[in-house]
Amino acid sequence: MVTPSYMLAIADEFERQGIDPAGTSLRVGIFGAEPWTPEMRMAIEQRIGISAVDIFGLSEVMGPGVANECAETKDGPTVWEDHFYPEIIDPDTGEVLTEGEFGELVFTSLTKEAMPVVRYRTRDLTRLLAGTARPAFRRMEKVTGRTDDMMIVRGVNVFPSQIEELILKRAELAPHYQCVLTREGPLDALTVRVERAHGSDPSGAQAAREALAQDIKAYIGVTATIEVLAAGGIERSVGKARRIVDQRHS
Repeated sequence: MVTPSYMLAIADEFERQGIDPAGTSLRVGIFGAEPWTPEMRMAIEQRIGISAVDIFGLSEVMGPGVANECAETKDGPTVWEDHFYPEIIDPDTGEVLTEGEFGELVFTSLTKEAMPVVRYRTRDLTRLLAGTARPAFRRMEKVTGRTDDMMIVRGVNVFPSQIEELILKRAELAPHYQCVLTREGPLDALTVRVERAHGSDPSGAQAAREALAQDIKAYIGVTATIEVLAAGGIERSVGKARRIVDQRHS
């Protein structure tokens, strides 16, 4: 049970030491604490040979375990509603939204005694859906971002998970990246720093850089400068990956 980004860092170290990550006895991995895309799940499963499921928790409540994905369906964490009551609200107005609508996740603890929370705003963006593998409880869609990690680049709302999804479409690139925000005169500028995939041909970096820049412009609507680094060029963390580096006020 680790963050998905750190699992990939572990796989990098395995390969550096000549060990096949898929050759271990691991069969299931539980990952959370940061947004991760379906493409990231696929990359972890294929590279490490495990079934990867999502977990959701809050350190303010009890840590991991407020909701957990079922291995049978892998269609979003099941919320344990006998202990935690979830709501989705409009993050701007606080209005409660109906099931299936996208917004900010709010929790009230039902059985916690030492430090209960009432309508605690998580800042996580998701939606509530009907239960599947555990039909008595609702599911929450995989968290795709937070209200406080959204970047606004020249008037366009951008989440790191959107960048990650486009990076993972490129076999030449690894899912280790950072979004660096700077200021060019009165305007914000975005630079995406990303590593080459392990074992990829360095000569393909230029084509990958150009393709990723085009994808970000076409699918997200912002112009980004792309820097493709060698493997290990992005700082690693044993906790949550640092996806945004804001240098606009430094």
